[in-house]
Amino acid sequence: MHPLLVRAQQQGLTRRDFLRNLLLSAGSVALASRLTACGGSNVPGPLVGGGWRSPFADMGPLLAPDENGVQLPAGFRSRVVAVVNEPPIPSNPSFLWHSDPDGGAVFRTDDGGWIYLSNSEARDATTLFGQLPAVPVISELATRESLELLSPIVGPVTGLLPLSPPLVLPFKGGVSALRFDKDGNLVDAYPVQRNTTTNCSGGATPWGTWINGEEIVDGYMFECSPLRDGGTPIRLDRFGRKAHEMVAVDVAGRAIYHTEDLTGSDRFYRTVFPAQAWPAGGKPDYSQGVLQVLAVDAGLAAARRGPTPIRWINAIDDGRPQYQVYLDEATIFAGNEGVWFLNGFVFFTSKGDDNIWAIDTIGGTIESIYNPEDGPIGSPVDPNEPKLAGVDNIAMTLDGEMIVVEDGGDMRAMVLLPDRSTIPLLRLPGDPAVTEVTGVAFSPDGRRLYVANQRALRMGQPAAFGLGGVVYEITMPFAVRVNPPLARAL
Repeated sequence: MHPLLVRAQQQGLTRRDFLRNLLLSAGSVALASRLTACGGSNVPGPLVGGGWRSPFADMGPLLAPDENGVQLPAGFRSRVVAVVNEPPIPSNPSFLWHSDPDGGAVFRTDDGGWIYLSNSEARDATTLFGQLPAVPVISELATRESLELLSPIVGPVTGLLPLSPPLVLPFKGGVSALRFDKDGNLVDAYPVQRNTTTNCSGGATPWGTWINGEEIVDGYMFECSPLRDGGTPIRLDRFGRKAHEMVAVDVAGRAIYHTEDLTGSDRFYRTVFPAQAWPAGGKPDYSQGVLQVLAVDAGLAAARRGPTPIRWINAIDDGRPQYQVYLDEATIFAGNEGVWFLNGFVFFTSKGDDNIWAIDTIGGTIESIYNPEDGPIGSPVDPNEPKLAGVDNIAMTLDGEMIVVEDGGDMRAMVLLPDRSTIPLLRLPGDPAVTEVTGVAFSPDGRRLYVANQRALRMGQPAAFGLGGVVYEITMPFAVRVNPPLARAL
């Protein structure tokens, strides 16, 4: 069993409650960490009853929309920092912000500032048709490899009409950066990755780079630097050809976890490395990675009731798309989305059933820590708030506080509270049938939250032809504990 769970049980808290109570007024990962670090003698009070209260728990209800159309609790404020097809830096009109901002992360910089990195999940023919593996003719014509071959005569931006004379058009997608100085002023904006498609989410690495993938049937994973001129992005071939979502890194376990989101019936993966391929204090030799897929032999119904053993199976990783080589033993989840690693636990979401799962990497078990069919739902500050729905990407503080953004639902970023009720942190403008909330990440000082409105324009207006995207900075009246990595070149 994980040592934090042992310590929690010694303090009178069941492991089920420990994992469910992510916010620490009733005990959680971070308070157990403090107990472990100091032997328990210097902590004011046991886990049950707490000795610490999250500032999120004292937020009030959402107020009327502000000048940017964003609903926030009292004491919070918003500003727009990037809008699709507009220059984030007016003095540099040649760089326009990308459409469809999705996964995002923050990196510290050595001058005391920070960089917010944002994926572009811009659609092209690979997205429109390549998500249909049940229709082989259509899906095969719209794979990444097919469009690479066709691009000299058929632009993937249109995917329909031949071009005369032949013209190579790049895939739509990629990654862009916003750089802030130590005072929070936006001072630079630039591309860091291009000629990729449908870049959905990803994850920051402890060594200061960004791993992200393409959400199409035969998508690749890539590593890039958040720095301007930080090096040429690297394709990572040991992460499977699949519809990639979010990424989380476990250095001690020499594993990188990543989710798949293709049809709503998807698998959960990791890439593991031998000791010689991952030197202490360094980054792994990606070429030595082994792709594995999760199996929960007792089934997910058992995992919803409590800790259930897991095992990892070596996936077939021969260059074919994973949907063509799925293993029957692998467990199917209802569309995997966000994933986060913290203190030996891997947390991830499944959007189809709105569950949030926790894997104990030391004990080798999985269990649901949030199931809307099992426990309190809604908002303790506003009973009229609808329940959390469309659980998507997540971000966590060092104290175990989890921010969950909605794809669908009610266009909110929500905080998961100790009793598994949720409290809204913000609501963005726009129709959840058209757009979604994405790209959640904290600034290094823990006082700012970045979040994107993926397919809307200012004030939530519908975007023309689906090409939208607004990035907001939310300033909070309190700070949370975070430790983003220092941005580095490849």
